[in-house]
Amino acid sequence: MKVARILLFLVLLSLITPLGGLQNGEKAGVIFQGFYWDVPEGWYGVLTDAAYDLSDIHGYSIDYIWFPPPSKGMSGSISMGYDPYDYYDLGQYDQKGSVETRFGTFNDLQRAIDAYHSYGIGVIGDIVLNHRGGGELEYNPNTGSESYTDFSGVASGKCLWNYDAFHPSSYAQNDAGTFGGFPDVCHTNDSVMNDLVDWGLWLRNAGFDGWRLDYVKGYYPWVAEEFKNSTGDPFCVAELWDRNVNLIEQWVYDAGSGIMVFDYPLYYTMRDVCMATDGDISSFISRDASFVAAHPELSVTFAANHDTDEIIDDKMLAYGFILTYEGMPCVWWKDYFDYGLDKGGAEEPLQEGNGIDKLIWVRGYLGGGAPEIEVLYGDKDILIYQETEHKGYVVVLNDSTEWKGNYIKTRFINENLECVAWSSTVDNSRPVSKRTDSMGGTDLWAPPRGYAVYAPEV
Repeated sequence: MKVARILLFLVLLSLITPLGGLQNGEKAGVIFQGFYWDVPEGWYGVLTDAAYDLSDIHGYSIDYIWFPPPSKGMSGSISMGYDPYDYYDLGQYDQKGSVETRFGTFNDLQRAIDAYHSYGIGVIGDIVLNHRGGGELEYNPNTGSESYTDFSGVASGKCLWNYDAFHPSSYAQNDAGTFGGFPDVCHTNDSVMNDLVDWGLWLRNAGFDGWRLDYVKGYYPWVAEEFKNSTGDPFCVAELWDRNVNLIEQWVYDAGSGIMVFDYPLYYTMRDVCMATDGDISSFISRDASFVAAHPELSVTFAANHDTDEIIDDKMLAYGFILTYEGMPCVWWKDYFDYGLDKGGAEEPLQEGNGIDKLIWVRGYLGGGAPEIEVLYGDKDILIYQETEHKGYVVVLNDSTEWKGNYIKTRFINENLECVAWSSTVDNSRPVSKRTDSMGGTDLWAPPRGYAVYAPEV
């Protein structure tokens, strides 16, 4: 059965136009979250319109755009998709009060995917495997009561599950966790797991290139591993919402298969530093306080997402770190388009060196889209590191309220280092250029509550 599904997937995938075509920019090694909570209805049209802008940011492009959950939710056109009802209804069936999902019709989704594919940008689907919502009431012999677990009436005619597809089931009483009172999917029921894999293969055929796995705390790691491997082994990142680095390490080890995780420990560490003037900037690279410090190849870093928008002060300090450090950074829609951080959030006239846009250029052009980092200095107030494998740069992060710097030895010998990107909410003056000596030594500074990126004159 599994072999037949994979062979069918390979045939279907061969019919899809491969990523490529009209590529505006080289890849910068960046994910972009393409939504926020309660986006306006018809959101796929907004996503489509943004494709060009995200394909050419100072000559560099994002690698992936993360779309919201595509399936019709139990709340119909007002659902954000985290209450999946009919997995195969992507906005083409009249049920739950609408044909469209909150984001649009199936054709709208296809246009949005095609727009990003035309620029060589992959599309990540948000996948909810833990629970399902909107079923009809039925008698459940496993509980001796009624439950909303009858999905025999979904319009697509697919995944027609009943009570035994959920916990407590005759296959298993429970798994790792429940969520929000929704029926909790029983993945040890082979027919259920087969249905989910078939759905994933169908989504791949619809154009999705990877997965963001929602709420993986709710099921065992083997479920994530099987879903990833059985749907063509695409790019995959899991939402393991926890600050405990050891817990995340154990989950990643158990799941295997190269599944990445969002770096929640780093997020909370950055939040604490950015929201205080007496934090410890060196904690960004502490193995107790960030997953990326020890496992950059498995870490997706972020400064905000649709669930967490808590860094109100000095958020560019967080973006200055994640976009120049290892791991794969994720930029959030509201930060970029709504809060003005694409250009640094400064009032006009904007300075060219400020903002997410310039940091994406730094990562792509100077860091090759996959920077290799060597830490040069760190204390409570400043952190200095350099990129070592590409054209390269040196970053100074400063969480104090004064200008600060330090003498360090860089990889650049007898070169002028100019500040190519910087930001500060206190003093946004451009840091002055410095020249290194015959040992690569110089003193580099960053403005208060901000960062400075230095590189040889370009």
